[in-house]
Amino acid sequence: MLPVPRVTGYSKCYAVFVKRTTALTLLPAVVLTLLAIDSLGAQSAKQTEQHPFIHNGYGRPYLVYRPAGLSSHPPVVFMLGGTGSSARSASEEFSWKNEADKNGFLVVFPEPLPREPEKAFDRHTNLTFWEMQGSRSHVPPAGREPVDDDGYLMALLKEITVREHVDRRRMYFAGFSSGSGMVQLFASLHPQVVTAIASVATPLMQPPLRLARPVPILYIHGDLDEQFSGFEVNSPDFATTPHGNWVTWGYLNGCNLQRARKTNWGVELYWKGCKNNVQVIADFVRDLGHEWLGGTDNAWNAKHQPNDPLNFTDMAWRFFESVRSR
Repeated sequence: MLPVPRVTGYSKCYAVFVKRTTALTLLPAVVLTLLAIDSLGAQSAKQTEQHPFIHNGYGRPYLVYRPAGLSSHPPVVFMLGGTGSSARSASEEFSWKNEADKNGFLVVFPEPLPREPEKAFDRHTNLTFWEMQGSRSHVPPAGREPVDDDGYLMALLKEITVREHVDRRRMYFAGFSSGSGMVQLFASLHPQVVTAIASVATPLMQPPLRLARPVPILYIHGDLDEQFSGFEVNSPDFATTPHGNWVTWGYLNGCNLQRARKTNWGVELYWKGCKNNVQVIADFVRDLGHEWLGGTDNAWNAKHQPNDPLNFTDMAWRFFESVRSR
């Protein structure tokens, strides 16, 4: 057996020196590692960001909600609120953040402009809305560019697609009230960039003669909505009524067979035999007013107390997921 070397005072000092030097050498690496871990944690944490955006000379900042642990190429939902809304209110009222947390997708909340876009929003005299054609129009000051909501949404879509690296096969649009009319208009004009839409409480006001590509749609309307009866009575033709809207989208999508089924909340109408097998569904909810159930508006669920409360946000996402990609 080899003899064990005797540790001298010099050896002890050298050993302590080596240990301390090694510790000092490793310290920066440890700190950098911890910082990197902390940075990754910050990136994966859920967050809402505001992004400045100018279109046609009008400031229209939008919000992006990124849930924790988002994939590198996530699906994206653009949510448009109704008359009187803003990007901020849309982010708070329709429960899309919760839905994104559960299902892992990006949510974008674009900013509508008031009727007179150079003046401040006023709930009584200068409401925000989406210019869905066949309805309200913005009144820009003399010499200024038009508002052009369609152009704004397309420019926004392009920016989000590049910066966020979203899955281009899963780009969805949802809208309520005037936002509902706007997402249908946008999809009818640009079906090549829209995977599917979910619209609540307003029909497409100026249907095109044809679509460049079929568009899956989930359309929801309550039969006690004051706009429901208003559209049914005052629309210039049947195509722009709530019931006619479902028929219009069936024809636009080349469908050939109509079906209906009763539910515990009303009736669901749907088309069969559509081009590319796209889905065209209309849910008409009994006793429902001008509401998006599942968000801050839940009067219908409180009154009827169904075993399975209606949640339009969840219904919209399940519809989108059923489409997946095209």
